[in-house]
Amino acid sequence: MTTETPAIPVTIIGGYLGAGKTTLLNTLLRGDHGLRLAILVNDFGSINIDAALIAIHDGETISLTNGCVCCSMVDNLAITLLELLGREPPPDQIVIEASGVADPHRIVFYGAADPRLRLDGLIVVADAETLPLRLRDKYIGELVMRQLVAADLIIMSKVDLIDEAQLGGVRELVREIAPRAKVVEAIRGDLPADLLLGIGETRVAASSPFEVQHGHDPPATRQEHDDLFARWSFVSGRPFDRERLLTTVESLPPSVLRAKGLLYVAGDPAHSAVLQLVGRRWTLEVGSPWSGADRRTRLVVIGPSGSLDTAQLTEDFSFALADDLRS
Repeated sequence: MTTETPAIPVTIIGGYLGAGKTTLLNTLLRGDHGLRLAILVNDFGSINIDAALIAIHDGETISLTNGCVCCSMVDNLAITLLELLGREPPPDQIVIEASGVADPHRIVFYGAADPRLRLDGLIVVADAETLPLRLRDKYIGELVMRQLVAADLIIMSKVDLIDEAQLGGVRELVREIAPRAKVVEAIRGDLPADLLLGIGETRVAASSPFEVQHGHDPPATRQEHDDLFARWSFVSGRPFDRERLLTTVESLPPSVLRAKGLLYVAGDPAHSAVLQLVGRRWTLEVGSPWSGADRRTRLVVIGPSGSLDTAQLTEDFSFALADDLRS
């Protein structure tokens, strides 16, 4: 008599740009949960993995000493999932980071695309500080609302950045938009793993909000995202002059919704600098050591299509480079 192998639960984490999805993933990777997690991300740059945890790094996959694995989805989520299913031993659970501009309820189809998988739940992270403004935005308001409506669990992040009166207003707003979703509040993604994983044990699949209100839509295409958002990239082997860089970042126009990257900055050739920008709030912090001699800035800026002046961005960040190539 053979015992059927239970399907691997799949958790999807969505939310608008800068809401705190990556912070949540970092918490899961470092957590003492005893699970072999496979976390699928759009890029490795913003994942802060302790070097002592890394067992193997082979380009598209980082294997950790705690049994977890972090995989880059590149352009094909389905292929990445199939590769994970072929691993021996397979992961205990798969976590997928949806793009910040994705309609995450569409991605749930991948959670049941193979009989060896089952959808555990859809988590949406919402930035409590900027959520009311995002919902009123004529370009992105509908997308942000669809993300909330689709959620099984909503995590209100950055609640420490607003006062109690503002927080009360945001709580009421979320209850009106997504009355069926569970809502929890967090600061820097500090939540226990058992709150984030295992949602499916209490999930009512037949009446989940996305099925009732949206039906079975096909997966979103890259073109749909490109119609709403423009993406600009900057790559350079020259270091930035720190003061010029700070001035450039501080002067970015309101059309820049999100910026992130690993930067090569003069004065510290041994370490990358991690830039994270959401709206008008940004940080530039010391990152991990450069791998070998490949010190190269890789920066991505995102904004609404038609509003992002990419030529001006190229000029501004090029001006911020150091004059002395030996820096």
